[in-house]
Amino acid sequence: MKMNKTTPGIATATRGFTLVELLVVIGIIAILAAMILPTLGKAKDSAKKAQVRSEMQNISGAVRAYQAEYSRFPLPTQVTDQLKTPDYTYGTMHMTGNSARRLTNPKGELLPKIATEGRVQVSNAELLAILRAQERFRNGRPTSNRNHRMNPKKVNFLNAKDVTSTTLGGVGSDGVFRDPWGSPYIVTVDANYDGKTIDAFYGLGSVSAAERNEGLTGLTKVKGGYQANAPVLVWSLGPDGLASADEKANQGVNKDNILSWQ
Repeated sequence: MKMNKTTPGIATATRGFTLVELLVVIGIIAILAAMILPTLGKAKDSAKKAQVRSEMQNISGAVRAYQAEYSRFPLPTQVTDQLKTPDYTYGTMHMTGNSARRLTNPKGELLPKIATEGRVQVSNAELLAILRAQERFRNGRPTSNRNHRMNPKKVNFLNAKDVTSTTLGGVGSDGVFRDPWGSPYIVTVDANYDGKTIDAFYGLGSVSAAERNEGLTGLTKVKGGYQANAPVLVWSLGPDGLASADEKANQGVNKDNILSWQ
């Protein structure tokens, strides 16, 4: 009887996956992906929140450094000349020429109006122009720091990433500093120099009033609104990019907002 011999150095052929086995493998991969993706999403979201807190701290630190350098806060003269409130909020109203318009979210939808009441309402673009010693925005429009009148020493108090878009995080071509979700940072500055600040949004009773006249998010009720014991407040509209004056600070669309004073 003749024996079959395997030629040395030549591997014996093996059978491939059957269709059933291939489907089982694909199913296992799909289950693992379903388990891993939510974890990756949460990690990415946590990283963005950490970035927001870092950027808000940088803005607050830059405002304080400016005040230490010039013995005044970075408020454009056109604002201080017309100001009728104790503090000023750089909100969602943005100057384009001689008029202000509401900024939009990355989807192109109008953001809620967040601004100090008065004739002059501007976004954080004007604040950044002063802090970064800019006479013009990258789109060519003049800033409140024309002829370096608001920052005569031309000190750059704030390092922030410039981006070409007006929907991404960073400083857009319009000069607005946006959070990682594409919404502008809201910044309120102590305009009457009492060391305390009332934000145009969180100063509202409809947002911050709690039981027994206490304030939510650590704020204190005073004449004129709800205030924080800090000369500068910075906050983000959070992952959903929304805020509503008809909801409490710890509820609804306001619940995910990120606040520098918390």
